[in-house]
Amino acid sequence: MSQFTWKDLIQLNSDSKSYLSPLSCMAHVDVNAFFAQAEQIRCGYTRDDPIVCVQWNSIIAVSYAARKYGISRLDTIGSAMEKSGNKLIPIHTAVFRRGEDYWQYHDGCGSWNSDKSKQIPANLYKVSLDPYRRESRKIFRIFRKHSDRVEKASVDEVFLDLGKLCFQRLLTEDIISKSTENCESLGILREIFQQGEYNIDSTLPTVPEELKLLNFVGDVYNPENKPLIEDWDDVIFAIGSQLVGEMRDDIEDSLGFTTSAGIARTKYVAKLGSNFKKPDAQTVILNKYVQDFLDGESFDITSFWTFGGKIGNEICTLLKTPETGSIKFIRENWPDGPQGLHNYLNKRILELSNTNEIQTLDSSKTEALSQKLYDISRGKFLLPLNEKPIVKSMMSNKNMRKDSCCNIIHAISWIEVFSGELTARIKELEQEYSKLIVPKTVVLLATTLKKKVYRKTGHFIHNHSELTPKDFIQIGTKLMQDIDNENYGAKNSFFYPLLNLSITISNFEIFDTNKTIVDMFGNHAKILTKTTNNTKEVEGGKQEELNLFCCKFCNINFETNKEFQEHKDFHVALKLSDAMNGISEDSKNLTIGERRLLLNKKRKNFDKTPPKTNKKSKGKRGSTPGILSFFSK
Repeated sequence: MSQFTWKDLIQLNSDSKSYLSPLSCMAHVDVNAFFAQAEQIRCGYTRDDPIVCVQWNSIIAVSYAARKYGISRLDTIGSAMEKSGNKLIPIHTAVFRRGEDYWQYHDGCGSWNSDKSKQIPANLYKVSLDPYRRESRKIFRIFRKHSDRVEKASVDEVFLDLGKLCFQRLLTEDIISKSTENCESLGILREIFQQGEYNIDSTLPTVPEELKLLNFVGDVYNPENKPLIEDWDDVIFAIGSQLVGEMRDDIEDSLGFTTSAGIARTKYVAKLGSNFKKPDAQTVILNKYVQDFLDGESFDITSFWTFGGKIGNEICTLLKTPETGSIKFIRENWPDGPQGLHNYLNKRILELSNTNEIQTLDSSKTEALSQKLYDISRGKFLLPLNEKPIVKSMMSNKNMRKDSCCNIIHAISWIEVFSGELTARIKELEQEYSKLIVPKTVVLLATTLKKKVYRKTGHFIHNHSELTPKDFIQIGTKLMQDIDNENYGAKNSFFYPLLNLSITISNFEIFDTNKTIVDMFGNHAKILTKTTNNTKEVEGGKQEELNLFCCKFCNINFETNKEFQEHKDFHVALKLSDAMNGISEDSKNLTIGERRLLLNKKRKNFDKTPPKTNKKSKGKRGSTPGILSFFSK
């Protein structure tokens, strides 16, 4: 009989609980040398060409073909070229130029060129990672095409919960592997499930002999060379390996990217598996060989995702782990449960309280940490997919060099760059999530050479259907002018040049593109219609009877949404003109109250000011018609 129950099998079909099943099947997939691959594909090179992706003088990605020269991301492009005997193919990232709201590639240009005209000076350009985010979205869409249980871990990696797909492939006749179509025992199992003739807590039948012939895709970690399929968890892993293989093939066939994958019961072990063999490989770690995998392949507690860096080093210090074999050391020294580990951690923190060795961990964190260490050393730390929400904030910034930002003109030129980048990223998010995303808050930070930070916050006002870079330029320019007026000149002659400048947008309003106002707000949404005698309320549910394409400023009705949107764009242009050139008294963007205030103010000024002769005034030296005039496009 099997060691698993019907409950374990059926739990795989649950979106929220499949990771808790002893039959759980998780995968981690990452793209091999992603940035370098993206440039190799874009420029038409082969996988045998030694590509490195360059940012200024640094290497940010090394293709596997280039690694044979002993090159890593720690190398500068100069040292890497020397190591390879100038055989490398360096490709610089895309860049924004100061004062431009779009990025572009300058292929063949970079710091490795002796010709200065073919270099990309960091003081005039800003790196753009938008091309890689674009390719990442394409890859992610392919994963989502195959499964709705996907977590985007970073720009080049995902986690997959394969439980539901494995469950469906096992118990649905149409999608079962052809090699098992005639498996009579499997047919009986399916019939029992479909008829509901089982006890949820009863054990599953023995795996049919025919199912033991299922093929795995990739390399199965099998140090003892035993039969691969003995119980139902092995069957699930075989199906899972086929599913991941299909996804990886789809990515390579459609986009040209190779990937590496790990398949295991937990996310942590699956991530180790994807890194085990590279490039273009797939490793399956069966439950019965998890501890052999953790102990026999040079892994340590710091190899686990989230246990690197300072936290991992402090754990090793507290537990006095050996230089190698720390996972096995933890498992063997605390075999009876996490409580003993918890007590020991608290004791060691107290012993080292007067030293500087422990700065991150304290006794408030040891209970959860001890449970995690106990489980993770056994390959059993269970973690669900993280359904990440849409980002809460977004930033574009530039670390300045030399004369990058010596005055307000330079600062607003960089704000143009930030505006283009932020607009593109919002549009990408809108496409990815099928939502309308509008930020409400804009924060501008300016850092001086003395590391003093100046901050201004503004409310983002968006009055038309589509975000444009000019929306951000307008608010960013105002915030920068405020900072400049308050801090430059007699008050602070050392304000420029700036060390850093950034814009952060946050407090996003998110709307479903397929919903109307009534869908989003229900019957609370009401529409006011004017009649000859009075104004009456009409419930939102009756809105189809009304002409919604009406301009409230001009009191004009339009037959189609397209005509209405074009008219709204006309008002946007008027508002932009008002912002750049000043508001005139006949502006249609003024309310009655605003018009009265403007007219009264002008009349008062007229009463106090003597008449002027009709002479042309000579512009004073250094005067400007307004900072925005330098950046009108």
